[in-house]
Amino acid sequence: MPWLQRSVAACVAAPLQKAAPESPSIGHAQLPELISRETVRALEAELDNGASIAALRRFNDLLANLPAGSWEAALRPVMCELAYNLESFNPAFTAVLLRVQQTIGVSDYVRRDTALKSLIQPLAGEYGMHNNEAQALTHRELFSLFYADLLREPLEEALAANPRPAAAHRFFAQMMRDLNTACADAMQQACYAMGYNLAIEYLADYEKTWMLDSFRALDARVLAPAGRPLTEWVFLEVHAEGEAEHAAIGHDAVVAFVPAAEEVDR
Repeated sequence: MPWLQRSVAACVAAPLQKAAPESPSIGHAQLPELISRETVRALEAELDNGASIAALRRFNDLLANLPAGSWEAALRPVMCELAYNLESFNPAFTAVLLRVQQTIGVSDYVRRDTALKSLIQPLAGEYGMHNNEAQALTHRELFSLFYADLLREPLEEALAANPRPAAAHRFFAQMMRDLNTACADAMQQACYAMGYNLAIEYLADYEKTWMLDSFRALDARVLAPAGRPLTEWVFLEVHAEGEAEHAAIGHDAVVAFVPAAEEVDR
């Protein structure tokens, strides 16, 4: 089975200690055994030593150390790519939800519903929706404020000039190809998509935490001394604080839904 080999094998978040509910209409003995938390934790360590973590570390080190005389010219195209890249994860999250929903009639009713209840939360959060809270600014609105504060120009102008930046678009196209890869059946495709989601969320925790640190360093070393300190920190802070929770939610969805039989021999 490809899903674990290609994604969860290197990409899970710290587990939440919750047991998956069972369908009231199906005896426990009739349901497939779920992947164990111990298995998922063992797989998690592999991503920490992978190429993605090294690339994120390298990017953020470069960001923190941009030259005082050329940081703006260097950062402007990067921020345009980042705007597209960040939004492109929303259709990826939507695709993951769809894959799980398409197991209707195949997966267990309660397990499917439990997984979807978890998976919808990070996507809703992208649009400022959180349980028991009034709707806040969307993450696109927060990024627009951050961009304008950093580069002293509206994001809309940058996106109009380059609406589909090459690197971010290429990455998005590859994500969607991955998530739409045909598997043997709907259950396998859903399990693969959930593993892919874990990879996204697990890496995002590193990415956003380091990005906040890097912009703080750039601000202290270059921006504030030049008389243009950053004031719009909410976008960075929300992501640095929230990605670990999103990763844990995705992890919880996996251990509530994915059969142990989907694990590959390693």
